Order: sequence, then structure tokens, then C-alpha cells
Amino acid sequence: MLNHARKEVAAVRKRIDVVNRELKPLRQSSRKKEKEYKDALEAFNEKNKEKSQLVNKLIELVAKSERLRMKKLEELSKNIDSLH
Repeated sequence: MLNHARKEVAAVRKRIDVVNRELKPLRQSSRKKEKEYKDALEAFNEKNKEKSQLVNKLIELVAKSERLRMKKLEELSKNIDSLH
């Protein structure tokens, strides 16, 4: 009985050693992929912020253009009214 328990303990310890060896490359891979994910997420967030700023700038430019267009239309309208 004692001999059987020793064999079982030895088998479990051996399996633990095997699992520990299997864990090492998995841990390294996990850390590498986690860093890649964080880097990609940071790059994505930066580009998204840049896009948002560009969209806001475009909205400002379109609004400015629209105001200038309306001003020119008003001036043309006044010029036409003054001709009649």
C-alpha cells in the first residue's frame, strides 16, 4: 500500500513537472500577444482620435463654406434688387 502511494505521488509530481514545462511557452506567448493587443489597441485609439478631429475640422470647414455661400447669395440678391 505504501509503495502504491509513493508511485502515485511520483506520477503526480512528474505530471506537475510536465505541465509546468508546457506552461512556460504558453505564458510567454500569452504575454507577447497581450503586448501586441495593447499596442494595437493604442494605435487604434490614436487613429480613431485623429479621425474624430478630422471629422470635426471638416464640419467646421463645411459650415464656414456654407456661411460664405449664403453671404454671397445675399449680396447677389441685393445686387439684383438694386437693378430693378
